[in-house]
Amino acid sequence: MSARDGEYSELERVLRELFPDSSVDLSPGQSHGRAPAVRAEVRSSAIQLHLWIQLLGGASSAQLLDAIAMLNLPRDDAAGLIPVLASPYLSPSKQDVLRDARAPFIDFAGNAWLVAPGVHVDRRGFSNPDKEVREQRDLFSDKASLVLRTLLGARSPIGVRQIADIVGSDGERIKLSPGFVSKLIKELERRGYAAKRDDGIVLRHASELLGDWLVSYRRRRPPLSRSYFLARPSAESLMPELASSFRNQSVDYVFTGHAGASVVDRYAEFDVVDAYVKEIESAEAALHEMGARRVERGGNVSLSLPYYRESAFYGAQVHDGQIRVASDIQLYLDLYDYPVRGREQAEHLYDRRIRPMIERGD
Repeated sequence: MSARDGEYSELERVLRELFPDSSVDLSPGQSHGRAPAVRAEVRSSAIQLHLWIQLLGGASSAQLLDAIAMLNLPRDDAAGLIPVLASPYLSPSKQDVLRDARAPFIDFAGNAWLVAPGVHVDRRGFSNPDKEVREQRDLFSDKASLVLRTLLGARSPIGVRQIADIVGSDGERIKLSPGFVSKLIKELERRGYAAKRDDGIVLRHASELLGDWLVSYRRRRPPLSRSYFLARPSAESLMPELASSFRNQSVDYVFTGHAGASVVDRYAEFDVVDAYVKEIESAEAALHEMGARRVERGGNVSLSLPYYRESAFYGAQVHDGQIRVASDIQLYLDLYDYPVRGREQAEHLYDRRIRPMIERGD
């Protein structure tokens, strides 16, 4: 049995579950876009439905938005047909997106929403029967995120080699081969997040891409931190002194969390200076020279080796000639689940600085 035969079989099974005591006949339909289409006739003494079903496969957020738009395009054969989206599984959040868009859908797990004259189907709560399948390439790994960060900041189409050169120019230790970038771009295109334009690459649905990135980042294990105390009037007053000490000791660092956000667009008060460092022993030595002592709790400085050992430092912002702050994207990722008003600061940062950058239209 081919993969397509398997999809037809699953689709027929689900339709029979949704409409028991009905006959179900499937036939190939005229496809619009990349996704294949199926025509389904569902008949019983009570109903007679003519469905045009678009098979999505595993849909990313971007592909879902494209499919919704495609569903509403006029078709020559659309008379009397009810357009429906079908996928092996749709998460609750994706089901909500479809319901809000008034887009009928079916998944093979049993979730469905179909409203038509004389018919109202709303089934939810069915979990994914299959184990999660790993995507071909992790878009949100340390190395891959360097490409995403570059594309999110690009204001015009950008080429594969240009992306590799831009990343490489940020530091001698960061190198991406054009081959790696090309493979990642193809994966972005496959998931509907990138497109070729004017001999370059542009992002599509960048806000949805950042949303998927945030979901992935929140699943990562948080970095181990060391806490220190310095007798100073406030955490904020520590930052210039820390920056000077780190610079003198050649410590590679960026401020993140509320401390970092306070420099670029302050929203909330804070009492701890969070810093990512590439090598924690040298940073600790710089702190000891300032008179810091390591503590288990009650510290006002926190040093961490970030999950993103390279890309967390990429695109660092330098203020007042010495204070290094993580990029807006990294601040947003770190703050979203940060205790005490972290999400408020993250959303403030998104509205004021990130939204204008990524919502420039496709």
